[in-house]
Amino acid sequence: MLQTAADITASVHKFETILHQFKRDNLNEVDQSHYQKIMGLSVRQMNALGALNHLMTNRQEGIPLKELAHYLRMSIPSTSLLVDSMVKKGLFDRKENPRDRRSLCIRLSEEGESRFQMLFNGMKEKLDTLFSTLSQEDKENFCRIVDTLYNHVYSK
Repeated sequence: MLQTAADITASVHKFETILHQFKRDNLNEVDQSHYQKIMGLSVRQMNALGALNHLMTNRQEGIPLKELAHYLRMSIPSTSLLVDSMVKKGLFDRKENPRDRRSLCIRLSEEGESRFQMLFNGMKEKLDTLFSTLSQEDKENFCRIVDTLYNHVYSK
């Protein structure tokens, strides 16, 4: 049965609410838990860690600063300061861009990859619990729909 635009909008709003609550609960836990103490990272730095890991998929040389800034919806100067702090912590590396020697690529260091895995494993456990309420078919449909929407938005 086809749903109306209002039904789809309501479903999107519910999904946004679920994501917001999930992020809020987990970020509050992260702020108060061992992640903050062990990792010594702010929420913004943890977001940058996850973003760079995502953007580096199939791009081991790293990504340009401008691309990270765009993804994080931050200005280039603010992103540059954030990257500086992550380089000082040993979590990001800067390398010469093999395609353009005038620019640098940013990538996760070995320590950055290790810390991302720590953060990811904690989040994965919580997501597994959340998604355990869905049937296998619902999980497959969810992933298919998200992939379709993602590809539509990011293929431009």
